[in-house]
Amino acid sequence: MNQQLPLFTLPVLAIILLGSGCSTVPKSDAVNPQEQAAIHPNQPMIMVEMQSPETGSETQKIPLASAPTLQHAVMQSKANKKFDRFHIAISRLPQRPGLPPQKLISKYDHHNEQIPMEYDYQLRAGDRVVIVKDPSGTMDDLLGTIVGPMRMAAGREPVNKSPF
Repeated sequence: MNQQLPLFTLPVLAIILLGSGCSTVPKSDAVNPQEQAAIHPNQPMIMVEMQSPETGSETQKIPLASAPTLQHAVMQSKANKKFDRFHIAISRLPQRPGLPPQKLISKYDHHNEQIPMEYDYQLRAGDRVVIVKDPSGTMDDLLGTIVGPMRMAAGREPVNKSPF
């Protein structure tokens, strides 16, 4: 007499084992980007410059390995914690000497607190990420749809215009 287990037995056992909290993979401690830079001084770096009218300018050096994309650079620099809203761009060194730096303007979705996928650029060694605080608020969003077109018709700039 041959008894077979039901077909769903293996997936159920796998879920139970994975959900039990047992782990054979050792966890590593999180390393601060500045400590990581001290450990590997010759690794590729990026610069993150945060500008605010109230606090001035602050610059951080972050290893490229810990911030390979613009979203990672925002998270590593904690710009999303320091500023509710901001404008963001990348200044990239030219491919050939004598050419001007390339400017990649990005957007930040402050409602979802992330950079939309189409603006989450891959960073390169030597890139400078510039983050400028946006002083506008929720009321500017609400009034912007009404007042914005009137401001532009009068020849004035919109309230939350990008500085880039």
